Amino acid sequence: MKFFKVFIFIVILTPFLFVGCIQENISFDSKYHLSFSCDTVLFDTLLVDQLSPTKRVKIYNDNKFAINVSSIKLSTGANSLFRINVDGCYPSENNEVNDIVVKANDSIFIFIEATVSDTSNNRNIVVTDSILFCYNGNVDKLQLCAVAKNVIVLNKYVLTENQVWDAKLPYLVFGYVYVPEGKKLTISRGAQILLHSGANIIVDGELSCEATFDAPIIFRGDRFDAVNDVDGTPYFFLPNQWGGIYLQNPQNNYNFNFVKIYGMSIGIVALGTDRYFPKIKIFNSVIQTSGNYGIYAQNSDVSIVNSEISNCLSGCFVAYGGRCRVVHTTFANYYKFSSRKLESVRISNYAVQNGYKYLFPIDNCVIENSIIFGSLPEELKLDLDTLSVNSSNCFFSHTLIKGKLIDNDMFYNCRWAKSQNSNLSYDTIFINTSIQDISQSGYYNFHLDSASYARGGAAISVSQIFPLDLDMKSRTSDRYPDMGCYEWRLN
Repeated sequence: MKFFKVFIFIVILTPFLFVGCIQENISFDSKYHLSFSCDTVLFDTLLVDQLSPTKRVKIYNDNKFAINVSSIKLSTGANSLFRINVDGCYPSENNEVNDIVVKANDSIFIFIEATVSDTSNNRNIVVTDSILFCYNGNVDKLQLCAVAKNVIVLNKYVLTENQVWDAKLPYLVFGYVYVPEGKKLTISRGAQILLHSGANIIVDGELSCEATFDAPIIFRGDRFDAVNDVDGTPYFFLPNQWGGIYLQNPQNNYNFNFVKIYGMSIGIVALGTDRYFPKIKIFNSVIQTSGNYGIYAQNSDVSIVNSEISNCLSGCFVAYGGRCRVVHTTFANYYKFSSRKLESVRISNYAVQNGYKYLFPIDNCVIENSIIFGSLPEELKLDLDTLSVNSSNCFFSHTLIKGKLIDNDMFYNCRWAKSQNSNLSYDTIFINTSIQDISQSGYYNFHLDSASYARGGAAISVSQIFPLDLDMKSRTSDRYPDMGCYEWRLN
């Protein structure tokens, strides 16, 4: 009986042992090939001397036999600017891994990194290599390519003299750039300022950013890759990639003309002690995707003209006291990276901090020919002491506003758009308010839809002062210019 039980156990177990043996059988026949999840791995765009993100490639064995890959190596050997890891195995000094078995109907991963070094000072560098897979007399090749930018690296950099930053090479900032009082930083047309995580521009001196439509100044994070390989969303469109721009001297003037600021924790911060200073001019510019404010102004004199301020968690434009004039500007807030509860535009003449009420008198606030819109039911917040604020110092004209009608003389010829499911709804304003669909219109396209309620609503007398929109197209070609920074046009 005991023998019988042992016999039954062996009979039952034998098929599984047999299958396992078959599974591990290695074929040396050259007709069996591996396949790859891609044929080329592209790193675009890296920064010189900076470690790349890690790319991953899957190697498949769809055959009924296992395959022993005798050699996996970088074709340039020890001189390669690429590095590999094969399913957890690190290569030799010659960048080679030997005898990797890929089981039947199974797969392995290759992890790849790159660090591009260059002393040529060329703006762009292209580096190529390949990974060779040698097995059973076959040699498969996986192409590698890295496109890199040469940069000027600034780490906790303090200006000791007046400087002009040009467009020859991008500037890569770690930590901060500090412009002390008495010094001036001038950033020229076409310059790119790439800021690492947490990096800030801090200005106690002077800052001038004057560019042109065809060569704007760009402030952005230093990652050019995608968040993942599934949807390909670039880091470019994500908030909190770097810190912000802090304008701390209330006695200075700051100019931003044809400037694009993307993907920061906070955009432009101006902290004045007098409601007439500092004077900040933001013309023909884009400030997009902030994990906090787009523009935060306290006791400052701010002019925003022909600009787009969009997708900011804590508000696109927040002003405590001072002066502001906003003309032909689009505030569009469809921030999707966390729950948003604060309005796109807030104007206040006081703040409560630590139980104390601080007054910030409003000298003059005018918003004309603009759009204040977004995903919340109310996108405009007036937090005002009504005894001191009225139409003489706070005035909205010919502006599209998301929210309930405010019926007083501070609003003249404005258009009010209620939220969805209301009696009066105008939710089709822009071409694309999503990061999900790039098939036709691209991420977050705040040009006007053909059915937009902002069309034809601007005051022509104001438009004639600013006859070109943010695309440098005429907004006065007819008698009915549009609200916001973009004039609608066919195609």
